[in-house]
Amino acid sequence: MHTPDLKKAAILTLILVTAFILCWEYYLRNKGFRISYNDDESLWSSKRAQIDEQDSAYTVFIGSSRIKYDLDIQTWETLTGEKAIQLSFVGTSPRPVLNNLANDPDFNGKLIIDVTEPIFFDRETMRANESAENAIKYYNDRTTAQKSSSVINDALESQFVFLDEEKFGLNALLNHLQIPRRKNVFVFPLFPREFEQNKFNRQNFMLPKFVTDTALQNKQIGCWVILGALDTTPAFSGDSLVAVFEELKVSIDKIKARGGQVLFVRTPSSGGYLETENKVYPREQYWDKMLAYTNIPGVHFHDYEEIAHFICPEWSHLSPEDGIVFTKNFVRILEEEKGWTFSQKTK
Repeated sequence: MHTPDLKKAAILTLILVTAFILCWEYYLRNKGFRISYNDDESLWSSKRAQIDEQDSAYTVFIGSSRIKYDLDIQTWETLTGEKAIQLSFVGTSPRPVLNNLANDPDFNGKLIIDVTEPIFFDRETMRANESAENAIKYYNDRTTAQKSSSVINDALESQFVFLDEEKFGLNALLNHLQIPRRKNVFVFPLFPREFEQNKFNRQNFMLPKFVTDTALQNKQIGCWVILGALDTTPAFSGDSLVAVFEELKVSIDKIKARGGQVLFVRTPSSGGYLETENKVYPREQYWDKMLAYTNIPGVHFHDYEEIAHFICPEWSHLSPEDGIVFTKNFVRILEEEKGWTFSQKTK
């Protein structure tokens, strides 16, 4: 083949690939999807590194997905004048991250721990905490090349919807094919794409379509049911529960000894999820005892009328609008009732 032919082929290939990418991007945006970052180990590590880089006051949030949806970071930072560092993991107990912060001699800031009982007190700790353990290892071992790659990836993801691998990567697209399930073979349920969006600050949010579409909400509720939302299997108690409390206390005491502040928060849930949580994890046996054992204050949504009324669209997480309302009241409660002070209030 002559060189001019190769050039023509290369140009034609470039035109076709570019056209495909632009059409695919247009299609996704026309469907209502927004820029969403891959919530991977690299993104988490970049937020974990902010603790060492911060010159001003900040608050760290750890937990599972509820605090990632319910805390509106922009509202928090506007009201407090302080940075919010989101280190929570979807479907994962905050205990591994708490241990990591406790063993960091440089961490002496504010820490808020979100409590979702079925995850916080999960029996299958090793499996449930895999995401956190892998991210912590990645953070500790990451190279200069990985840091540079993360910066480039973040820049590209900020421009293109289709680069969200968790929804539009090849594996994700294959997983959404309507293939009949085999008998007695568990397949992780597929969440509606409109439910899980992730900002660069690691705040999760629902798309407007999810908030208004009851079919999508019911689909997500069905996913929760498959994953055990209505499971009334008795939770562990006795010595096993005390061991968890002791683990928490040891880590928290290390942070307090360095001058840090720690607080537990029980974010809202509703519907079948809340009914099951109240039945399997009675407040007096879990929440109340945990606060007493660790000697740490807590904010339980049931105790405050202004944040006790929320109805979660899919039983477990707040809509973006309710997240703003929750965050405003949460900041007020911390200031007026828990004695927390923020930079914005001292200016």
